Amino acid sequence: MYILISLLLNLCILYYGIIALIAALQQVRHQWQILVSKFSQPQGNKSHSYRNDPRNRYLQSDLLILLKGDVASAKRLLAQQRRNNPGQSDNWYLEKVIYDLERDRR
Repeated sequence: MYILISLLLNLCILYYGIIALIAALQQVRHQWQILVSKFSQPQGNKSHSYRNDPRNRYLQSDLLILLKGDVASAKRLLAQQRRNNPGQSDNWYLEKVIYDLERDRR
């Protein structure tokens, strides 16, 4: 009888642990979506190709990973490239910033 009660108690603890883990993962996913959406917001008359090009979202994620989630630095680096090389696509700017960061880290 005690073994059955102990087993049921352990199953309850395991169940609530899994529920807590799922809730934590959902919170992390929500925070990540907020971070990516802030990074993706258009500013001024900039191109909006990220809306049409799924590859751009991967580049944005790669850039944020390289910068350890520092959105302000990502925006600053992209703005600098837009000033230095006007008229390029969003993908080009993202690829250039990522290339420069990776090159500087070698």
